[in-house]
Amino acid sequence: MGSDCRAAGVAASNRWTALVGGAVAAWAVVAAIFAVNGTRSLAQAPEAQTLGVQIHTFVDSRGVTVLSPTVDLGRDFTDRTGLRVGFGVDAITAASDSCARCHAEGATNTREFVNASILKTYGDTKVTLGGEYSHENFYQATTVSTSISRTLNQANTTVAGGYAFSWNRPQLHPDEIVENQGAHSAYATLTQTLSKSTVVQVGYELGSILGYQSNPYLRTSVDGVKMVGVHPDARLRHALTARLRQALPADMYLEADFRRYSDDWDVNANTWSVGLSHEFDPRVTLSGIYRRHGQQGAYFYQPSYTGSPEFYTADFRLFPFDSSLYTGRLMITPKDGLMMFRPGTSLVLQYEFYKSTTNFEAGIFTLGLRLPLKHP
Repeated sequence: MGSDCRAAGVAASNRWTALVGGAVAAWAVVAAIFAVNGTRSLAQAPEAQTLGVQIHTFVDSRGVTVLSPTVDLGRDFTDRTGLRVGFGVDAITAASDSCARCHAEGATNTREFVNASILKTYGDTKVTLGGEYSHENFYQATTVSTSISRTLNQANTTVAGGYAFSWNRPQLHPDEIVENQGAHSAYATLTQTLSKSTVVQVGYELGSILGYQSNPYLRTSVDGVKMVGVHPDARLRHALTARLRQALPADMYLEADFRRYSDDWDVNANTWSVGLSHEFDPRVTLSGIYRRHGQQGAYFYQPSYTGSPEFYTADFRLFPFDSSLYTGRLMITPKDGLMMFRPGTSLVLQYEFYKSTTNFEAGIFTLGLRLPLKHP
């Protein structure tokens, strides 16, 4: 089994190297297609709308590094039908949830995902049907989703709702056993325009997870022995959300969000955020956002366990903790185009810093391009 683990680690390491080169190559291909004189090729399709390319880099206080290139394409075939497609990869130098039995110091990993959705419009009603498939070492997930929204009251009110089902299959590495997990989720929102400068939204989310929910890669102390956690096989989640978007004088905008979360594992959390954006002119926007999260731990959480507990966990997501997230974002849309890219292209530079009371810190940098596939 040890040789199998080492082989998996070498293979993942080789994929990491390939992905770094692939990400650079992807940028080169996009630049070639959308150069100033490159108005042929993909950009010639009359129905195509936008192409988005982003690269995220993540580094945390454990030494984990993640490179995540993503690509998404939006295309409207008619004024009533649209298609959205996305693809991305997470290349991880050391597994965030380390397999301590054969990768004591973590293991490289990659996660690939592809998603697609189709949008149909019927008057004031929009219906979306979509799906996503993702795969990584020892885990795969398949999700199908649908949503519907309708505008009312002269387009000042929007009512929306949706449902998604995910079938997840974790492998209990280094064993060959594959478990099953089914996750149902549904939501409903009401968005109301109160004035020309104020929009509010309230929402409710309901989720149910059935099946294997333990983390086979994290261990906790039970009578002084490191053991893989054991979680209940059922979990019911609730969340209430409220959002405010407010235009302010001097081309400034306020956004404020609040989320109250609870579940039958007694994990209760409050998350709020506030942000300000300023348009220096219609083509340059600078934003800053602060988010605060605080939660209490699951009813079976303990720093360590004694005796014969039915449930025990080493999953940090079930611990009591507080966290802060600081985000700065700059969006630039030059009037005459960006370097070799055509007019209407937007460049996004974003940096996020995360810090929690569990002594965990992380920095995330995002570089993104949004390219129009036909002239505005």
